[in-house]
Amino acid sequence: MKKYIKNIILTAFSIGLLTGCQTELDEFNNNPNDPDSSNPSLLIAAMELGTFQTHSSGLMRNAGIFTQHLQGTNVGQLGAIGKYIVNEGDVNNEWNLIYGTTLMNGHILNRDFAENFPYYNGIGQVLTAINLGYATDMWGDVPYDEAFLAAEGNQTPKYNTQQEIYERLQTILDKAIVNLSKPLASNEEVPGNDDFIFKGKVAKWIKVARVLKARYALRLTAVDVNAAQKALDYVTAAGMTSNDDDANTYFIGEQNSLNQWYAFEDSRPTYLKMGKYFVDHLVTNSDPRLPFMVDLDENDGYSGNAPEDDDSVETSYIGGFLSSANEDPDGQRGFASHDWQIGIVTYAEAKFIEAEAKARLAQNGVKAALEEAVTASVTKVTGVAPSSTFLTNATATFDVANILQQKYIALFLTMEPYNDYRRTGFPAITPNQASDTKVVPVRLPTPSDERQYNPNATVVSNVTTKLWWDAN
Repeated sequence: MKKYIKNIILTAFSIGLLTGCQTELDEFNNNPNDPDSSNPSLLIAAMELGTFQTHSSGLMRNAGIFTQHLQGTNVGQLGAIGKYIVNEGDVNNEWNLIYGTTLMNGHILNRDFAENFPYYNGIGQVLTAINLGYATDMWGDVPYDEAFLAAEGNQTPKYNTQQEIYERLQTILDKAIVNLSKPLASNEEVPGNDDFIFKGKVAKWIKVARVLKARYALRLTAVDVNAAQKALDYVTAAGMTSNDDDANTYFIGEQNSLNQWYAFEDSRPTYLKMGKYFVDHLVTNSDPRLPFMVDLDENDGYSGNAPEDDDSVETSYIGGFLSSANEDPDGQRGFASHDWQIGIVTYAEAKFIEAEAKARLAQNGVKAALEEAVTASVTKVTGVAPSSTFLTNATATFDVANILQQKYIALFLTMEPYNDYRRTGFPAITPNQASDTKVVPVRLPTPSDERQYNPNATVVSNVTTKLWWDAN
């Protein structure tokens, strides 16, 4: 905690991101934590950009390797991750980005601007729930109630249990919905272009908040007998109707400099390859998303590395969206004509949640919800709806196992398939048999900064130690 406490001011990371968006953020180049310059517009912009960074960098790379969407190689440090070796020093940056930038700015927004800027505050609360969810789902017990009290001299905050954090997530989202539902006149100013995701459309943020409530409710299927019903109630209330309701990452710049998937491959080629299990599934099922999700390998085919294979570098890398998301750079590696933004909270996810909840409750409508989920994903990735043949084959079985298999494909490059795997054991991947544990990691170790500087930290070093909600 000590290290991120030092970063109460907006980090150099966020300043770099903001200066890449000058046409929209010229007025935001001030320290948001300076009482004389802090403003809700800057805080929201910084929170969203921090969320995009987290959603496309280290945490997602680790999750993707653990679920065999991806595989690290011995060319770089990700080969160790593929062997399930994760050191406490490897995760400090991800922790500090979530706490020192994104969540801290959300705390300041709520502390200083709650009364006169409810729409800004509501968006900040949704973003807080997303990032706090990332933290607890990777580390278990994490600080929240005392996490941002450095100004009062508390640099060693106590940790909340994961059960407490899940209670906080629902409360934060409830408060967000209340704020976002207030009359327009209750706002001194309202968000616009500083909200990169929805341009200030608060109705869409309310839908996202409700889907998040459903996401976090369904996460507890192993520890809450009412989880499925709660999730179904929340996702039904959300009212998402199409991909137009998706909250997506937004990458800016001709070289797509903020897309960390692209940036990682551009600066560290061959460090990371596609996973064989994922690629083989797409190939075997003639999945129309294949050429968008997977780049051609050196033999002009599609291939991935098995979990035990950390040497091959001629196999495929991630395809599709890796080039500039906003314009066509001729000849850019991995470019697809249809722009694909990575979803943070999406209509497809909402329909998968509905399908699983109804399946667990033995209700009607499971197959219809699954069909809508798969259709939404294929349409978003490829630009066209799936053929009737593909859709029929993909949804012929509509039990929980196949719902999560289809969700595993659709939510590629997000953390949700990893969360689902830990929660349910689906998909039934075989762990790396060349690893010491031969068990897929179920968490990240406590960051070394926390272990060294916060005596109140809940320290866990064994990556096979299950989280509270992971009773699979």
